[in-house]
Amino acid sequence: MIRVLLVDDETLVRQGIRLILEAAGDIVVVGEASDGSQVVDAVRTHRPDIVLVDINMPRVDGLAATRELLSGSFRPRVIVLTAHALDEHLYAALDAGADGFIVKDISPHDLIAAVRTVQTGDALISPSMTRRLIDRYACSTAVRANHAQEQLDRLHAQQRRTLALLARGLSNAQIGVELGITESRVKAQVSELLGALGVANRVQAATLACTAGLLDS
Repeated sequence: MIRVLLVDDETLVRQGIRLILEAAGDIVVVGEASDGSQVVDAVRTHRPDIVLVDINMPRVDGLAATRELLSGSFRPRVIVLTAHALDEHLYAALDAGADGFIVKDISPHDLIAAVRTVQTGDALISPSMTRRLIDRYACSTAVRANHAQEQLDRLHAQQRRTLALLARGLSNAQIGVELGITESRVKAQVSELLGALGVANRVQAATLACTAGLLDS
């Protein structure tokens, strides 16, 4: 079972998401919180696999809660909820290390699928959304590009090829087909890649690749 903690200041939103997720059969909502200030304690109590956190909350918002969560010793995966698909807050969420992004008008089927994919560590968001976010988020200044290139210089040839495929929005299964290796081996390579780059997730890795111009070469 995938254990989920819901964090949203709107009771009806939390209740609706709970009903959708628990109807899936392999997901259980282990706790709820109405403000970001309650998140760390709720995570300690319930030990969720995934935290669904709203960006806009009255006291401590979802971005601050995400940063606090991901700096702790126990690191659940975090999916940020937003009313706007390309809100500027999403870019800050990338830096905070969030693992996924969901617009609140998402269909029940896609909500369940998003939780499952984030849990497996495969595609965090759809390839088209990944591209849009990266294209808007990646800064083109020489300083950022040089810094990103320095990080990519740490990689050997196979890691750079894996990164290029990941940055194009391919899933682990699709990367495996391109490289002629098993999906489990791809997962291991992606984990090693994130460690080599010093980033928290696939989206941050893909952003580095685009900022450094890897997809343009």
